[in-house]
Amino acid sequence: MRAAPSILLALAIQTSGAQDSLNVRALFQWTDPSLPASLAHDNTYNEVWGHARNGREYAIIGSTMGTHFLDITDVDLGLVNEVGFVPGAFQGVAVVHRDMKTFGHHLYIVCDEGPSTLQVVDLQYLPDSVVVVYDSNDLLVRAHNIFIDTLQGRMYSCGGSSQFSVYDLQDPAQPSLLLDLEADVPWWGQTVGYVHDAYVREGIAHCHDEDGFSVVDLSDVNAPQLLGSLTMYPEPGYNHSGWLHEDGMYYAMCDETHGSRMKLMDVSDLSDIQVDTLFGSGVDTLSIAHNAIWQEDLLHTSYYHDGYWVWRLLPDGSLMEAGHYDTSHEPHAENYRGAWGVYPFLPSGRVLVSDMQTGLWVLEVDGSTAIAETSRPNGDLLVGPNPTPGPFSVQLPDEQGGQLRLIDPVGRVIWTDHVMGSTYLADLTALADGTYVLEFQREGLRLTSLIMKTSGR
Repeated sequence: MRAAPSILLALAIQTSGAQDSLNVRALFQWTDPSLPASLAHDNTYNEVWGHARNGREYAIIGSTMGTHFLDITDVDLGLVNEVGFVPGAFQGVAVVHRDMKTFGHHLYIVCDEGPSTLQVVDLQYLPDSVVVVYDSNDLLVRAHNIFIDTLQGRMYSCGGSSQFSVYDLQDPAQPSLLLDLEADVPWWGQTVGYVHDAYVREGIAHCHDEDGFSVVDLSDVNAPQLLGSLTMYPEPGYNHSGWLHEDGMYYAMCDETHGSRMKLMDVSDLSDIQVDTLFGSGVDTLSIAHNAIWQEDLLHTSYYHDGYWVWRLLPDGSLMEAGHYDTSHEPHAENYRGAWGVYPFLPSGRVLVSDMQTGLWVLEVDGSTAIAETSRPNGDLLVGPNPTPGPFSVQLPDEQGGQLRLIDPVGRVIWTDHVMGSTYLADLTALADGTYVLEFQREGLRLTSLIMKTSGR
């Protein structure tokens, strides 16, 4: 259906100076002040997804009232239009969660509150309209999350009224139930139990459940098999969500617990899943990750109060912060505010982020964040020697001074110093081998450079 006229606030953003950011620029922000916020978490918005068709790009964002469709093709010109809206079967201040995913030109929408439905929307008529082709509670009333295994044409619903269930999308406009794990698999309740979210590839489901993390082979729905699990690991919390790297070796996992860092896991041997690295924003002791998505070697993350964060997977299996952008003005507290969802798969490379309070953000990530041989690309800090076994010098842009800090491969600040003069001497001898980020900042200026510590052994 066509979007009804509404009062919209759309902001074209020319610079990112008003926000805390690194290597990320905001192109656009959209919010609708006429929409109510939830009573539970003061959130007007929830999940975000994207769609590209016929050379045009669309952002899709959920709210307490329904699902909004925005044409962002010409965002560089400051032109963003809401071209469609699907009212939720359940609406209003009691709504916290909506989730949506695409399969071809169909969008599947669920809600985890009220007497809701599964909605299927045909997107092939965009930008003229969106058409609801299915809206029913026959298959499910509520779901917390859904995931679509596009290779097998199956949808997985998590939580809500149907627990963990598998649906056939052979007819995209008429989904059909294949399997209800809780009801149909005798060992499921004792072994896996409630599944909050899942990532599925070719029938292999990576489940975030009440007991931890489980991997289940559901390629044959008549004979599910548990392939592996992880119930004890460092900094455990509420096992929330994750995403499998395209090489199938690494899995990034988020525990939705304040102060609990993210986990980079080696899942190459499912009988012996290992946590390789703990990493996080390091902004506050109450920082909390929500959702993460791999796009090749970039891990895009919605990090609640801290906004959007992105890390790069390096050839040695370590992680390096590639950038961040704070979408939220909410202070850190033991609540849930800020960036909810992220979508990085648009052809243009733009990244979509949904913020619970501030709405839709269209971001641009600096593509030059990979390791380079040159120490000062495009006027950044001059560092040498690079690589270094320990000692190195930093050539500062002038003698006006500023703040210099060193950030390790998982995003933790190793040290911060207020510097003056044009040269600064430092030493990495006591630190582990890896790639670090040097960041120099003062009002109106931010420069960065990568430095590689190698012991030479």
